[in-house]
Amino acid sequence: MGGEWRSLAPSAGAAFATSLLLAFYFTPIFRDSARRFGIVDRPDGGLKTQKEPVPYLGGLAVFSAVLFPVSIFLRFSDELMGLLLASTIVVMLGLIDDIGRLSPRIKLVVQVVAVFLMIKSGIRIRVGFLPPLLCIALTFLWMLLMTNGFNLIDVMDGLAGGVATVSAAALSVVFFVQGNRMGVFICLSLAGALLGFLHYNRPPAQIYLGDTGSLFLGFLLGGLAIGGQYTTRNPLGWLTAIAIFAVPLFEILFLSYLRIRRGVPIMAGSRDHFSLRLRKWRLTTGQTVFSSCVAAAVSAAIGLIAMNVPADSSLYCYGSILLLLLIVAFWLKAVDMSL
Repeated sequence: MGGEWRSLAPSAGAAFATSLLLAFYFTPIFRDSARRFGIVDRPDGGLKTQKEPVPYLGGLAVFSAVLFPVSIFLRFSDELMGLLLASTIVVMLGLIDDIGRLSPRIKLVVQVVAVFLMIKSGIRIRVGFLPPLLCIALTFLWMLLMTNGFNLIDVMDGLAGGVATVSAAALSVVFFVQGNRMGVFICLSLAGALLGFLHYNRPPAQIYLGDTGSLFLGFLLGGLAIGGQYTTRNPLGWLTAIAIFAVPLFEILFLSYLRIRRGVPIMAGSRDHFSLRLRKWRLTTGQTVFSSCVAAAVSAAIGLIAMNVPADSSLYCYGSILLLLLIVAFWLKAVDMSL
């Protein structure tokens, strides 16, 4: 274990620093380019309440800042190439949606194609007692939830990027323990890129991730999470992957419940997002982002602990996360969003 740490840590730190510096450099360039070509998010008096149009293309800055160190520090394997190819397709999907507008159906079809390519490269959920076809179906479900979960929480300056940074850092711990070089480097490269981007995305944001970035974050992190080995010490350890991504998964389940109850399409826009309910309650944007990142960090930390304790003890850990999320859901549901 010590040898693995010593061999991974210096170069992984270099990848993190490279991504951080590249994001600092790339983000203003893409911000200015988006303004020049009119690729901006304009206020509409509804969900988009910013005072002035805000440039998109932050996702391209993050993607570029991740791609460079990954190509430098990692050897290209079938799995890495498959994940990068599929992620690139998702980035292009988001870019087209940011420039124009795509229907939810088209976006879903392209996401399914990207997941299929990722599975062809060898990245899929593998559970010994389940038939391969069911594992493939679970892979599609997981990837679609993750991809759209991060897209759904991207409704506030710094929120999706902040939560994704916490999730990437937590997932890197899993990979460090396992000596998974590819996972460590991509997670830390992503965390570095996001930290550099967040300098320009903090309230009031100078640039947005856009669908380009939020879809990319969810897809890349979802694909990486599949490669983790969670059940080495605890057969219930797979629940740690859910704990690490508790915030975006909570968002998609919470929104789905509220919208289905009202007979509204799940992917339709509304003010049901947990972050907007926190804002309506009494928190500022900065406080909402901070509390969401703290919630993500606490859930991930509990999940990491639970992965390394006996199964019966881990149930208390995972159960505490579920209980807290249910309490928060009932509380947020009571917030009056009609005014």
